[in-house]
Amino acid sequence: MILLTGATGYLGSQIAQELIARKMPFRVLVRNAARLPFDPAEAGCEVVIGSLTDSQALRASVQGADAVIHTAGLVKMWVHDRGQFWQTNVRGLTELLRAAAAAGVRRVVYTSSFIALGPSADETAGENLVHRGPYSNEYEQTKAQALAWLRHEGRDFPVVTLLPGVIYGPGPKTEGNLLGGMIDQYLAGTFPGLLGSGNQRWSFAYNKDVVDAHFAALEKGKPGEEYVLGGNNRSLNELFRALSELSGVRHPVLHLPFWFGKMAGAVEILRAQFLSHTPQLTPGVVEIFKHDWVYSSAKAQAELGYRVTPLEEGLRSTLGERAIGEMKLETGN
Repeated sequence: MILLTGATGYLGSQIAQELIARKMPFRVLVRNAARLPFDPAEAGCEVVIGSLTDSQALRASVQGADAVIHTAGLVKMWVHDRGQFWQTNVRGLTELLRAAAAAGVRRVVYTSSFIALGPSADETAGENLVHRGPYSNEYEQTKAQALAWLRHEGRDFPVVTLLPGVIYGPGPKTEGNLLGGMIDQYLAGTFPGLLGSGNQRWSFAYNKDVVDAHFAALEKGKPGEEYVLGGNNRSLNELFRALSELSGVRHPVLHLPFWFGKMAGAVEILRAQFLSHTPQLTPGVVEIFKHDWVYSSAKAQAELGYRVTPLEEGLRSTLGERAIGEMKLETGN
């Protein structure tokens, strides 16, 4: 039995579908079962209702589990109570690991993030990086804090840590699917523009590669080890050029100065604080766009058999899935 957290999220939902396809028995820990993108009864999936900070639900969720895939996290630009980031991303991890250890769970695959390693302009860098700040926002800070805790106080737990790059590909439109939102905006002609020159490089990781790596980590990952799941290290300008060529859409991409982004982000925060509004940009996100985020996936390739799908190939598949989805909406099927 595998416990999966984060099954309603962008990556977690894809892992759930793969568990179903492989006919592997699993259980999910969710706040709201109605948000699951599948029927638990049809999938043969057990459901425990609760959160990562609910000790009773945690104990129930790990009972009888052989392994845990922990993808849950607070992946947002901003929330009213900023303490929620620490509660979910740091305390949630530590409490889950303690509950899993007490229940005799043999392996935990923990999904961290490239952002926990800090900015990098070195394509050979990877698991050796240590993020000491400064941090652009609470999400970056708490993911780095969780990784630091694992590297020091969490060494006794049987954890395999995965650090995906900027994940893209088919999947639900959540705040965790940042690149998917940018692609949709570009295709619709509503993309506001790139911050800065657009020469900043990201490590683009195709979601099927990342999903497959989670199952490889269950079988072959070494407890106590970390694995970067990056992808093609390409600039944002290259991304949009490829997107334009593959889609046939020729919308111009504006380049916005960082000072303008900071100002717009500050306005968005004010609107969020006083109105029922979800920020589309924050000053912290602008800071993230100032840096390169590129890494090496050599260790994951060597030890997990991790595959890096070329960006153009991954974008082609992503665009194909979107076209199929639009046809279904138009036909009502």
